[in-house]
Amino acid sequence: MTSTEPRPDVALAILDALEALDGPETVASRRGLREQVAFLQERLRQVLEADWAPEVLAAAAVAPVAERPRLLDLGELERVRDDLVAGLDAVRAAVTARRARHAANRDLLERMYADPDAHRGTRLTTDDLGLPGCCRWQVSPVLGVVGRLAGWWRVKVSSGCP
Repeated sequence: MTSTEPRPDVALAILDALEALDGPETVASRRGLREQVAFLQERLRQVLEADWAPEVLAAAAVAPVAERPRLLDLGELERVRDDLVAGLDAVRAAVTARRARHAANRDLLERMYADPDAHRGTRLTTDDLGLPGCCRWQVSPVLGVVGRLAGWWRVKVSSGCP
């Protein structure tokens, strides 16, 4: 073990000394806050693991607690907990908005198939629908300029990445 690595026996001795200095209610409060922070971090990890889109990850940005390891006081633990609650709410809102956008785009795709003429030039991709893979749906004229003038529109499916 190098001199820069913390020694477990020293860390436990420090925690015991701090618990001896603090009153029993402070120790219980600190322990409760640490449990809440751990629960919120696990919940945030689960939500991000289920839906890790870039906009969801951006909503999960939580400010760092400190530049270096240290023992947080009750006020700092409460701030960390409140920041995690706000971050979890932002992530849940981003996931809900993303799912609503995907559902709206799936409805649009159904309308495109039902009435291609009303959706001329509309294009959707698998990312827009929340599907895996690389595919594109686009409303285009059947015979180019002739189809455009005649009003012959169709939904063209392009599979494969460009």
